[in-house]
Amino acid sequence: MPPLAPLPLIGNDLVINEDSCNLSCTYCLTGQSNLKEGHSLKLIFDPPRRDDYSPDSGLGRRLDTVADRLGDRFDLPLLKVTGGEIFLVRGIMDFLQKQSSRYEVLVVQTNGVLVTDEHLARMRSWGNVVLQVSLDSHLYPGNSYRVQSESLHAKVIRAVSRILESGLPVEIYGVLNDRSVGELSDFAGWLASFDTAPTFFPFPVRGPDAKRFAVRRDQIHHVEELAERYDEFSRVLPPRAYFDRLLSFYREGRRTFRCHLPRLVVSSFSDGVVTPCPNIWFSDMGNILGDEAEQLLDRLGSSGLYQALLAPRPRLGACHGCFTPWDTLSMYFEDEITLDELCAAPTYAPPRIRGMIERAKADYLASRHD
Repeated sequence: MPPLAPLPLIGNDLVINEDSCNLSCTYCLTGQSNLKEGHSLKLIFDPPRRDDYSPDSGLGRRLDTVADRLGDRFDLPLLKVTGGEIFLVRGIMDFLQKQSSRYEVLVVQTNGVLVTDEHLARMRSWGNVVLQVSLDSHLYPGNSYRVQSESLHAKVIRAVSRILESGLPVEIYGVLNDRSVGELSDFAGWLASFDTAPTFFPFPVRGPDAKRFAVRRDQIHHVEELAERYDEFSRVLPPRAYFDRLLSFYREGRRTFRCHLPRLVVSSFSDGVVTPCPNIWFSDMGNILGDEAEQLLDRLGSSGLYQALLAPRPRLGACHGCFTPWDTLSMYFEDEITLDELCAAPTYAPPRIRGMIERAKADYLASRHD
C-alpha cells in the first residue's frame, strides 16, 4: 500500500486529566485503556483531584503548549476539550475563553454537574461553543451505570436541564447499554420537550469490558423502535442514515464499515501524549511537550498504525467494537449522508470547516484513483 498523504486535520480532541472525574461510570473507558499505566490501574475510580489552570501553573503551561503546537502546525479550526471532568479544574473557563478566540468552533464535553449559570452565560457570550453532555437516560434505571444513586441522578438531571434551557447548541451523548436501551424512545421524547432541542447521539458502550454492559440481541428492537419513530423525534436526532449504521453494528455484532476519523481529528492529552484516534486510545505516538515535538508532528498520518486505522474494513479488534457520534464524518466520506446533512450540526457548520471537510473528501477520492 502506498504511503498515506499528509493529514487534512480539522480538529484536536484535547483530553484534560482523564483520570479525574466527579462521577465513576462503571463502564468508563479510561479505566479500561492500556495507553498509560494510570489507566490500567483504574485510577479513574479514585476520589477526583482538583487542578489549577493559569498561564503559570504546570497544567496551564502544558495545556497551552499542547493546544498551540497542534493548532498552529495544522491551522486547526476546531478544538474539542474533554476529560475526566474538565470543570474540576479551577480556572478552566480562562483556558476555554482563550481557545474560543482561536477556533471557529470550541466543543466542550462534560457530564454537566459542575456547570453553573455563570459558566453558561460566559460560553454563550463567546458565540462558538458547542456543549456535548454525557447522559444515558433521563430516568435513573437507564442512567445507573453512570451514577450510583437516585439522589445523584436527580442532581445530574437538574444540571442537564439547566444546560438544555441555556440557548447554547447542545449534543447529548447517550451510551447504549443493557439498562439504557429500554428507555431510548422515552429519552428522545424527553429531550424533544425542550424549546431549544439538542441533538441526541445514542451509541454503543465500548471497550474491553463492553460485553458486561452491552445491548443484548433481544433488546435491539428498542433501537429499531426509535428508528421507526424517526419522524416523531427528528428534531433531536442525527441524520436518518445514522440509525442504519447503528443497526448494522448491532445486527452484525461488530463494526464492518470504514472509519475516516483519524485522517481528520487527532487526540492529545494534557500531559503531552498524542494518539491517532479520539475514539480509542491505541498508541502513545510520543510527547508533544518534548524536544521530539516536530518529529512527532511529522509522523502524524504516516505511521503503520494509520494504515490499519484507515483500512477499507476494520482490522483491529478495538475498531470492531467502536461506533461513536464522530461516525457522521465517515458517513459523509462513504456517501451515506450529504455535506448539508453533516454540516447541519453546529460542530461542522462554519464555512471554513465545511470547506476543509469537502476538500478532504475530494482528495481522498482522487487518491483512490491514482
